[in-house]
Amino acid sequence: MNIYFECNMGAAGDMVSSALVDLFDDRAAIVAKLNSLSLPHTKIKYGTKKQCGIDGTHLEIIIGGEVETHETHHHHHHAHRNLAVVLEIVDALTVSEKVKNDIKNIYTIVAEAESKAHGKAVSEVHFHELGMLDAIADITITAFLLDELGADKVYCSPINVGGGTVECAHGVLSVPAPATANILTGVPYYKSEIKIELCTPTGAAIMKYYTDEFTDAPRFDAVQKIGIGTGTKELENANIIRAFLFEGESVDELSCNVDDMSGEDIAFAAERILDSGALDCFITPIMMKKGRPAYMLTVLCNHSDTDKFVRLIFKHTTTIGIRKYTPSRYTLDRTLTDCGGVQIKRSEGFGEIKQKPEFDNVKKIAIEKDISIFEARKELRIES
Repeated sequence: MNIYFECNMGAAGDMVSSALVDLFDDRAAIVAKLNSLSLPHTKIKYGTKKQCGIDGTHLEIIIGGEVETHETHHHHHHAHRNLAVVLEIVDALTVSEKVKNDIKNIYTIVAEAESKAHGKAVSEVHFHELGMLDAIADITITAFLLDELGADKVYCSPINVGGGTVECAHGVLSVPAPATANILTGVPYYKSEIKIELCTPTGAAIMKYYTDEFTDAPRFDAVQKIGIGTGTKELENANIIRAFLFEGESVDELSCNVDDMSGEDIAFAAERILDSGALDCFITPIMMKKGRPAYMLTVLCNHSDTDKFVRLIFKHTTTIGIRKYTPSRYTLDRTLTDCGGVQIKRSEGFGEIKQKPEFDNVKKIAIEKDISIFEARKELRIES
Protein backbone atom coordinates (compact mmCIF):
# COMPACT_ATOMS: atom_id res chain seq x y z
CA MET A 1 0.00 0.00 0.00
CA ASN A 2 1.32 3.46 -0.94
CA ILE A 3 0.44 7.05 -0.10
CA TYR A 4 0.37 10.10 -2.34
CA PHE A 5 0.24 13.59 -0.79
CA GLU A 6 -1.32 16.27 -2.96
CA CYS A 7 0.22 19.54 -1.73
CA ASN A 8 -1.49 22.04 -4.02
CA MET A 9 -2.04 24.24 -0.96
CA GLY A 10 1.32 23.69 0.63
CA ALA A 11 2.42 21.46 3.47
CA ALA A 12 1.94 22.19 7.16
CA GLY A 13 2.47 19.64 9.90
CA ASP A 14 -1.07 19.84 11.29
CA MET A 15 -2.63 19.43 7.83
CA VAL A 16 -0.46 16.42 7.00
CA SER A 17 -1.25 14.68 10.30
CA SER A 18 -4.96 15.52 9.94
CA ALA A 19 -5.06 14.02 6.43
CA LEU A 20 -3.51 10.79 7.75
CA VAL A 21 -6.02 10.53 10.61
CA ASP A 22 -8.78 10.93 8.01
CA LEU A 23 -7.61 7.68 6.36
CA PHE A 24 -8.68 5.62 9.40
CA ASP A 25 -12.23 4.29 9.73
CA ASP A 26 -12.29 4.51 13.56
CA ARG A 27 -10.91 8.00 14.08
CA ALA A 28 -11.89 8.16 17.74
CA ALA A 29 -9.80 5.05 18.41
CA ILE A 30 -6.77 6.34 16.52
CA VAL A 31 -6.92 9.72 18.29
CA ALA A 32 -7.10 7.87 21.62
CA LYS A 33 -3.89 6.08 20.61
CA LEU A 34 -2.29 9.41 19.75
CA ASN A 35 -3.18 10.74 23.19
CA SER A 36 -1.38 7.78 24.76
CA LEU A 37 2.00 8.49 23.16
CA SER A 38 3.29 10.52 26.16
CA LEU A 39 3.56 13.82 24.28
CA PRO A 40 4.37 16.30 27.11
CA HIS A 41 1.65 18.80 28.14
CA THR A 42 -0.17 17.92 24.92
CA LYS A 43 -3.73 16.91 24.17
CA ILE A 44 -4.91 16.04 20.68
CA LYS A 45 -8.53 16.75 19.84
CA TYR A 46 -10.27 15.41 16.74
CA GLY A 47 -12.47 17.79 14.77
CA THR A 48 -13.79 18.48 11.29
CA LYS A 49 -13.74 21.65 9.25
CA LYS A 50 -15.17 22.76 5.93
CA GLN A 51 -13.02 24.39 3.29
CA CYS A 52 -14.90 25.73 0.25
CA GLY A 53 -17.70 23.30 1.08
CA ILE A 54 -15.35 20.31 1.41
CA ASP A 55 -15.38 18.37 4.70
CA GLY A 56 -12.05 17.36 6.14
CA THR A 57 -10.32 16.44 9.38
CA HIS A 58 -8.67 19.09 11.52
CA LEU A 59 -6.69 18.05 14.58
CA GLU A 60 -6.33 20.58 17.38
CA ILE A 61 -3.02 20.40 19.22
CA ILE A 62 -3.64 21.74 22.71
CA ILE A 63 -0.45 22.44 24.66
CA GLY A 64 -0.82 23.46 28.30
CA GLY A 65 -4.40 24.43 27.57
CA GLU A 66 -3.44 26.64 24.63
CA VAL A 67 -4.38 25.75 21.06
CA GLU A 68 -1.19 26.08 19.04
CA THR A 69 -1.45 27.62 15.57
CA HIS A 70 1.07 28.54 12.91
CA GLU A 71 0.53 32.22 13.69
CA THR A 72 1.47 31.82 17.36
CA HIS A 73 4.77 30.25 16.34
CA HIS A 74 5.94 33.65 15.12
CA HIS A 75 4.54 35.95 17.80
CA HIS A 76 4.57 34.52 21.32
CA HIS A 77 7.60 34.73 23.60
CA HIS A 78 7.93 31.58 25.67
CA ALA A 79 10.97 29.68 26.92
CA HIS A 80 13.30 28.31 24.27
CA ARG A 81 14.85 24.84 24.07
CA ASN A 82 17.65 23.38 21.96
CA LEU A 83 17.76 20.20 19.85
CA ALA A 84 19.21 18.11 22.71
CA VAL A 85 16.04 18.77 24.73
CA VAL A 86 13.90 17.80 21.74
CA LEU A 87 15.73 14.49 21.42
CA GLU A 88 15.26 13.79 25.16
CA ILE A 89 11.51 14.35 24.76
CA VAL A 90 11.42 11.99 21.79
CA ASP A 91 13.27 9.30 23.77
CA ALA A 92 10.53 9.42 26.42
CA LEU A 93 7.67 8.87 23.94
CA THR A 94 5.81 5.56 24.05
CA VAL A 95 6.40 4.70 20.40
CA SER A 96 8.61 2.15 18.64
CA GLU A 97 12.33 2.77 18.14
CA LYS A 98 11.73 3.09 14.40
CA VAL A 99 9.18 5.86 14.95
CA LYS A 100 11.51 7.59 17.43
CA ASN A 101 14.31 7.55 14.87
CA ASP A 102 12.00 8.95 12.20
CA ILE A 103 10.93 11.81 14.52
CA LYS A 104 14.55 12.60 15.43
CA ASN A 105 15.64 12.59 11.80
CA ILE A 106 12.83 14.94 10.76
CA TYR A 107 13.47 17.37 13.63
CA THR A 108 17.19 17.28 12.81
CA ILE A 109 16.35 18.35 9.24
CA VAL A 110 14.55 21.38 10.71
CA ALA A 111 17.44 22.16 13.11
CA GLU A 112 20.05 21.93 10.35
CA ALA A 113 17.99 24.23 8.13
CA GLU A 114 17.65 26.78 10.95
CA SER A 115 21.37 26.45 11.66
CA LYS A 116 22.23 27.28 8.06
CA ALA A 117 19.73 30.16 7.92
CA HIS A 118 21.06 31.86 11.06
CA GLY A 119 24.73 30.96 10.80
CA LYS A 120 24.79 29.02 14.08
CA ALA A 121 25.90 25.53 15.03
CA VAL A 122 23.06 23.03 15.26
CA SER A 123 23.66 22.76 19.00
CA GLU A 124 23.07 26.52 19.34
CA VAL A 125 19.74 26.55 17.49
CA HIS A 126 16.84 27.15 19.86
CA PHE A 127 13.11 26.57 19.42
CA HIS A 128 10.48 28.39 21.47
CA GLU A 129 8.84 25.91 23.81
CA LEU A 130 5.24 25.90 22.61
CA GLY A 131 6.23 25.85 18.95
CA MET A 132 8.71 23.07 19.67
CA LEU A 133 6.09 20.91 21.40
CA ASP A 134 3.60 21.60 18.64
CA ALA A 135 6.10 20.56 15.96
CA ILE A 136 7.03 17.44 17.96
CA ALA A 137 3.31 16.58 18.12
CA ASP A 138 2.80 17.07 14.36
CA ILE A 139 5.90 15.05 13.50
CA THR A 140 5.12 12.31 16.04
CA ILE A 141 1.55 11.92 14.81
CA THR A 142 2.71 11.72 11.20
CA ALA A 143 5.48 9.23 11.94
CA PHE A 144 3.22 7.06 14.12
CA LEU A 145 0.35 6.99 11.59
CA LEU A 146 2.57 6.24 8.59
CA ASP A 147 4.00 3.34 10.60
CA GLU A 148 0.47 2.17 11.49
CA LEU A 149 -0.61 2.35 7.85
CA GLY A 150 2.47 0.40 6.77
CA ALA A 151 3.00 2.47 3.64
CA ASP A 152 5.49 0.85 1.26
CA LYS A 153 6.21 4.06 -0.63
CA VAL A 154 5.34 7.72 -0.22
CA TYR A 155 4.80 10.03 -3.17
CA CYS A 156 4.27 13.77 -3.11
CA SER A 157 3.29 16.45 -5.60
CA PRO A 158 5.45 19.52 -6.14
CA ILE A 159 4.75 21.77 -3.15
CA ASN A 160 2.98 25.13 -3.40
CA VAL A 161 4.84 27.40 -0.95
CA GLY A 162 2.56 30.40 -1.43
CA GLY A 163 3.93 33.91 -1.93
CA GLY A 164 4.37 37.33 -0.46
CA THR A 165 6.02 37.65 2.95
CA VAL A 166 5.82 36.07 6.38
CA GLU A 167 6.43 37.73 9.75
CA CYS A 168 8.92 35.78 11.86
CA ALA A 169 10.69 36.43 15.15
CA HIS A 170 13.59 37.90 13.14
CA GLY A 171 11.45 40.21 10.99
CA VAL A 172 9.48 40.13 7.74
CA LEU A 173 10.84 37.61 5.24
CA SER A 174 9.96 36.56 1.70
CA VAL A 175 8.16 33.26 1.21
CA PRO A 176 9.58 30.67 1.42
CA ALA A 177 11.36 31.73 4.62
CA PRO A 178 15.11 30.92 4.69
CA ALA A 179 14.82 27.79 6.85
CA THR A 180 11.98 26.42 4.71
CA ALA A 181 13.92 27.17 1.54
CA ASN A 182 16.93 25.31 2.96
CA ILE A 183 14.80 22.25 3.70
CA LEU A 184 13.27 22.34 0.23
CA THR A 185 16.66 22.17 -1.50
CA GLY A 186 16.32 19.40 -4.08
CA VAL A 187 12.53 19.27 -3.63
CA PRO A 188 10.25 20.51 -6.46
CA TYR A 189 8.22 23.49 -5.26
CA TYR A 190 6.69 26.62 -6.72
CA LYS A 191 5.50 30.05 -5.62
CA SER A 192 1.95 31.17 -6.31
CA GLU A 193 -0.31 34.21 -6.21
CA ILE A 194 -1.59 33.20 -2.77
CA LYS A 195 0.13 35.82 -0.63
CA ILE A 196 0.73 33.79 2.51
CA GLU A 197 3.15 31.10 3.69
CA LEU A 198 1.62 27.75 2.71
CA CYS A 199 4.59 25.51 3.48
CA THR A 200 6.04 25.51 7.00
CA PRO A 201 9.46 24.15 8.01
CA THR A 202 7.78 21.22 9.75
CA GLY A 203 5.65 20.35 6.72
CA ALA A 204 8.63 20.70 4.38
CA ALA A 205 10.82 18.46 6.58
CA ILE A 206 8.12 15.76 6.82
CA MET A 207 7.68 15.67 3.05
CA LYS A 208 11.40 15.71 2.33
CA TYR A 209 12.10 12.89 4.79
CA TYR A 210 9.34 10.50 3.78
CA THR A 211 8.88 11.08 0.05
CA ASP A 212 10.34 8.41 -2.23
CA GLU A 213 9.34 10.26 -5.39
CA PHE A 214 8.01 13.74 -6.15
CA THR A 215 5.60 13.57 -9.08
CA ASP A 216 2.57 15.43 -10.42
CA ALA A 217 0.62 12.21 -9.92
CA PRO A 218 1.64 8.56 -9.75
CA ARG A 219 -0.35 5.91 -11.57
CA PHE A 220 -2.93 4.64 -9.13
CA ASP A 221 -3.58 0.92 -9.50
CA ALA A 222 -6.51 1.18 -7.09
CA VAL A 223 -7.26 4.05 -4.70
CA GLN A 224 -8.55 2.62 -1.42
CA LYS A 225 -9.18 5.83 0.56
CA ILE A 226 -8.67 9.58 0.38
CA GLY A 227 -7.84 11.50 3.56
CA ILE A 228 -8.42 15.26 3.71
CA GLY A 229 -6.59 17.47 6.19
CA THR A 230 -7.83 21.05 6.50
CA GLY A 231 -5.95 24.18 7.48
CA THR A 232 -7.18 26.94 9.77
CA LYS A 233 -7.04 29.80 7.26
CA GLU A 234 -10.08 30.48 5.08
CA LEU A 235 -8.77 31.11 1.58
CA GLU A 236 -10.25 31.49 -1.88
CA ASN A 237 -8.97 28.00 -2.72
CA ALA A 238 -9.82 25.02 -0.52
CA ASN A 239 -7.05 25.03 2.09
CA ILE A 240 -6.52 21.27 2.24
CA ILE A 241 -3.99 18.48 1.80
CA ARG A 242 -5.24 15.22 0.32
CA ALA A 243 -3.61 11.87 1.11
CA PHE A 244 -4.43 9.08 -1.35
CA LEU A 245 -4.00 5.52 -0.04
CA PHE A 246 -3.57 3.30 -3.07
CA GLU A 247 -2.69 -0.25 -3.97
CA GLY A 248 0.63 -1.19 -5.47
CA GLU A 249 3.06 0.71 -7.61
CA SER A 250 2.51 0.97 -11.33
CA VAL A 251 4.92 -1.03 -13.44
CA ASP A 252 6.51 -0.36 -16.80
CA GLU A 253 7.41 -2.95 -19.42
CA LEU A 254 10.57 -2.23 -21.39
CA SER A 255 11.50 -4.27 -24.46
CA CYS A 256 13.97 -4.24 -27.30
CA ASN A 257 14.97 -6.47 -30.23
CA VAL A 258 18.58 -7.45 -30.88
CA ASP A 259 19.98 -9.52 -33.74
CA ASP A 260 23.70 -8.99 -33.17
CA MET A 261 24.23 -10.52 -29.71
CA SER A 262 25.12 -14.11 -28.86
CA GLY A 263 22.97 -16.16 -26.51
CA GLU A 264 25.69 -15.94 -23.89
CA ASP A 265 25.87 -12.15 -24.14
CA ILE A 266 22.14 -11.53 -23.83
CA ALA A 267 21.88 -14.07 -21.01
CA PHE A 268 24.54 -12.07 -19.15
CA ALA A 269 22.55 -8.87 -19.76
CA ALA A 270 19.39 -10.47 -18.36
CA GLU A 271 21.30 -11.73 -15.34
CA ARG A 272 22.69 -8.26 -14.55
CA ILE A 273 19.26 -6.66 -14.97
CA LEU A 274 17.63 -9.18 -12.61
CA ASP A 275 20.44 -8.71 -10.08
CA SER A 276 19.72 -4.96 -10.17
CA GLY A 277 16.17 -5.48 -8.89
CA ALA A 278 13.96 -5.89 -11.96
CA LEU A 279 10.58 -7.45 -11.20
CA ASP A 280 11.13 -9.80 -14.11
CA CYS A 281 13.36 -10.16 -17.15
CA PHE A 282 13.01 -12.72 -19.94
CA ILE A 283 14.31 -13.45 -23.42
CA THR A 284 12.10 -14.47 -26.34
CA PRO A 285 13.51 -15.92 -29.61
CA ILE A 286 12.10 -13.97 -32.57
CA MET A 287 12.63 -13.65 -36.33
CA MET A 288 13.57 -10.20 -37.64
CA LYS A 289 13.84 -8.75 -41.15
CA LYS A 290 15.64 -10.77 -43.82
CA GLY A 291 14.89 -13.89 -41.80
CA ARG A 292 17.54 -13.18 -39.20
CA PRO A 293 17.12 -15.04 -35.90
CA ALA A 294 17.12 -12.60 -32.99
CA TYR A 295 16.07 -12.08 -29.38
CA MET A 296 13.52 -9.82 -27.72
CA LEU A 297 14.58 -8.74 -24.22
CA THR A 298 11.67 -7.80 -21.94
CA VAL A 299 12.09 -6.13 -18.55
CA LEU A 300 9.32 -5.51 -16.01
CA CYS A 301 10.13 -2.86 -13.40
CA ASN A 302 8.52 -0.42 -10.99
CA HIS A 303 7.64 2.90 -12.61
CA SER A 304 10.00 4.76 -10.27
CA ASP A 305 12.91 2.58 -11.47
CA THR A 306 12.26 2.91 -15.21
CA ASP A 307 15.12 5.33 -15.96
CA LYS A 308 17.53 3.06 -14.08
CA PHE A 309 16.62 0.02 -16.20
CA VAL A 310 16.62 1.98 -19.45
CA ARG A 311 20.26 2.84 -18.69
CA LEU A 312 21.06 -0.79 -17.86
CA ILE A 313 19.48 -2.10 -21.08
CA PHE A 314 21.52 0.35 -23.16
CA LYS A 315 24.63 -0.54 -21.16
CA HIS A 316 24.38 -4.31 -21.47
CA THR A 317 22.84 -4.76 -24.93
CA THR A 318 23.55 -3.55 -28.46
CA THR A 319 20.07 -2.05 -28.91
CA ILE A 320 19.65 1.56 -30.04
CA GLY A 321 15.97 1.81 -29.08
CA ILE A 322 13.69 0.67 -26.27
CA ARG A 323 9.89 0.39 -26.27
CA LYS A 324 7.97 1.27 -23.10
CA TYR A 325 4.46 0.17 -22.13
CA THR A 326 2.55 0.74 -18.90
CA PRO A 327 0.34 -2.31 -18.49
CA SER A 328 -2.34 -2.89 -15.90
CA ARG A 329 -1.88 -6.00 -13.81
CA TYR A 330 -3.51 -8.09 -11.11
CA THR A 331 -1.39 -9.64 -8.37
CA LEU A 332 -2.00 -11.87 -5.40
CA ASP A 333 -0.76 -10.82 -1.97
CA ARG A 334 2.43 -12.74 -1.31
CA THR A 335 4.11 -13.80 1.93
CA LEU A 336 7.13 -15.96 2.72
CA THR A 337 7.05 -18.05 5.90
CA ASP A 338 9.40 -20.56 7.49
CA CYS A 339 8.04 -24.06 8.11
CA GLY A 340 10.57 -26.35 9.76
CA GLY A 341 13.47 -24.74 7.93
CA VAL A 342 11.64 -24.73 4.59
CA GLN A 343 10.62 -21.41 3.03
CA ILE A 344 6.98 -21.48 1.91
CA LYS A 345 5.64 -19.03 -0.67
CA ARG A 346 1.95 -18.24 -0.05
CA SER A 347 -0.13 -16.19 -2.49
CA GLU A 348 -3.68 -15.14 -1.69
CA GLY A 349 -6.43 -13.06 -3.28
CA PHE A 350 -9.46 -13.10 -5.59
CA GLY A 351 -10.81 -16.06 -3.60
CA GLU A 352 -7.71 -18.15 -4.24
CA ILE A 353 -4.89 -19.41 -2.02
CA LYS A 354 -1.73 -20.86 -3.54
CA GLN A 355 1.36 -22.05 -1.76
CA LYS A 356 4.51 -23.90 -2.61
CA PRO A 357 7.92 -24.47 -1.09
CA GLU A 358 10.92 -22.50 -2.26
CA PHE A 359 12.47 -24.63 -5.00
CA ASP A 360 16.01 -24.39 -3.60
CA ASN A 361 14.74 -25.94 -0.35
CA VAL A 362 13.04 -28.80 -2.23
CA LYS A 363 16.18 -29.32 -4.32
CA LYS A 364 18.32 -29.49 -1.17
CA ILE A 365 16.10 -32.21 0.34
CA ALA A 366 16.13 -34.20 -2.92
CA ILE A 367 19.93 -34.11 -3.09
CA GLU A 368 20.47 -34.88 0.60
CA LYS A 369 18.11 -37.88 0.48
CA ASP A 370 18.93 -38.92 -3.10
CA ILE A 371 15.27 -38.80 -4.10
CA SER A 372 13.38 -37.15 -6.95
CA ILE A 373 11.97 -33.63 -6.82
CA PHE A 374 8.47 -35.14 -6.87
CA GLU A 375 9.21 -37.31 -3.84
CA ALA A 376 10.75 -34.36 -2.01
CA ARG A 377 7.60 -32.32 -2.55
CA LYS A 378 5.47 -35.22 -1.28
CA GLU A 379 7.57 -35.34 1.87
CA LEU A 380 6.83 -31.67 2.48
CA ARG A 381 3.08 -32.34 1.94
CA ILE A 382 2.56 -28.99 0.27
CA GLU A 383 0.61 -28.54 -2.94
CA SER A 384 2.74 -26.92 -5.62
